Amino acid sequence: MRAGGTQVEAKRMAIARIGSIEALVEDEAAGRVIPLGALLRPTFGTALLLGGLTGVAAGISGLITAIMGYLGGSTFIVNISHSTYLSPSDCARWLSQNHSTHSCYQAALQDWSFEAVAYRIAAGVTGIQMLLAYLGLRRRSSAKQLPFNLPRHSVDAVAFVAFAGIGVWLAGMGVDSLVVSAGRGAGRGLGTAPAMLALGAIFGWRLIADLRTTPVRTFVWK
Repeated sequence: MRAGGTQVEAKRMAIARIGSIEALVEDEAAGRVIPLGALLRPTFGTALLLGGLTGVAAGISGLITAIMGYLGGSTFIVNISHSTYLSPSDCARWLSQNHSTHSCYQAALQDWSFEAVAYRIAAGVTGIQMLLAYLGLRRRSSAKQLPFNLPRHSVDAVAFVAFAGIGVWLAGMGVDSLVVSAGRGAGRGLGTAPAMLALGAIFGWRLIADLRTTPVRTFVWK
């Protein structure tokens, strides 16, 4: 306008200098780009959290499996029968480790049923350690005002699909063993499914609450 143009002409020139809407959107999005390097810490933290929860769920499933084995017998948690092939070398090892059994079948049954419970309990202990490490590292990151988790919406969606999917799959395997194998080994799937389904339900509920209360934030990757 100081150069002699009208107010309308000045506005048109100003708008032309600003550029197109597409350019404005790209500039705005560029300011929100998250470098991949900045995602290493929250990715590690989220993996530590989900891994720890998986381990704890496995530990709980070990207790459930032990109860099922006590009530339904060892064959309920181990898919083995008298017709199962057992190599002579394995039989010798099992019998040397357990002198209370009098046959290779009994020794294998006892060894496998013990492992079905013990490995899950060990995973539970490891899961607790991972969760403790997660809490400690998250406290340090929070003190430095650094993120230690991926966006909650993404975590809840992935965790819900993973835990619920695994839980349904294990439950299906257990039911299949009940129908096809007369219950042999059914406890391994049925013992693990409840803990996984419970985690899936928790994350599913969180995801629904997230989507109902807060908008989903869009991230641009480079």
